[in-house]
Amino acid sequence: MPTTAISKTEVNKAIVLRFVNEVINKKHFNLIDELWSQNMIWHGGSAGDVYGIEDYKKMLIGAAGNSFSDMLLQVKDIIATDDKVVLYFSNSGKNVGDFMGNKATNKTAIWNGMGIYRIENGKIAEAWFSEDHLAMFQQLGFIKN
Repeated sequence: MPTTAISKTEVNKAIVLRFVNEVINKKHFNLIDELWSQNMIWHGGSAGDVYGIEDYKKMLIGAAGNSFSDMLLQVKDIIATDDKVVLYFSNSGKNVGDFMGNKATNKTAIWNGMGIYRIENGKIAEAWFSEDHLAMFQQLGFIKN
């Protein structure tokens, strides 16, 4: 018997992809409240652990909205099971503002990363994030080869 119901896993993937496409790539930061739970936790990345949606918004807008212009996160692979969605991606952007203690270079960099997102009650509740900052820093000239 065919089913028309979308699996919970597919719904979770759609939530994460909407976050990437709408919030990161199109800078629709107003959607964060719709996609992330109020008590969310962000592990890793350039900011370390971040607790709560308000601090998360400040961190994300600072990086994606102020430190880099034309930021583009391209999903290379996606794996989902139960309440978790895993992305392997490339990220790119032009460094137009200070980032992690470094002055803006106006150079563009492309680097890889991975994110694990845990979905709870239709929103992202927790995420673990890792990016190849060494490659980014070398391209931007923060670290000399």
